[in-house]
Amino acid sequence: MTDLSRASYWLLTFGLLSSLPAVASGGAQALKLFQKQGMYEADGKTLKAKTKATIAHAVVNDVVLAANAYVWWARRQAAETTLLGKLGAGTLATKEAAYMPATWMVVTEAVSLGLLLFSANIGGALTYNYGVGFSAAGSKGKKQ
Repeated sequence: MTDLSRASYWLLTFGLLSSLPAVASGGAQALKLFQKQGMYEADGKTLKAKTKATIAHAVVNDVVLAANAYVWWARRQAAETTLLGKLGAGTLATKEAAYMPATWMVVTEAVSLGLLLFSANIGGALTYNYGVGFSAAGSKGKKQ
């Protein structure tokens, strides 16, 4: 089980690191969208459906990122401060064994997975229903 717990820790680490460019590029795309097309309908009060979807996508992904970052931090802290590790008690004394996630961490990750799939569905709608992300490639210099 130690190999699986170590692998899950490193996969979580790589997932968090890979989310950084995704957040940056998504934020830039949303900013460009809001600057070019605005956030509101013609009445100036009602948010566009595309805007609502963009905000929902960003908020859900931010919640998932924050929850996963907290789980990563808690696992890291447990690895450095485990009582068994300090006492040198058998095989549980290794730092790798201390990376074993607690039950609340597994539940948090399962909920995060569900939220991530929900957010991916919203992202798919943004791309395929609203065309978000397609306008930047190849639109410079072309007359329509």
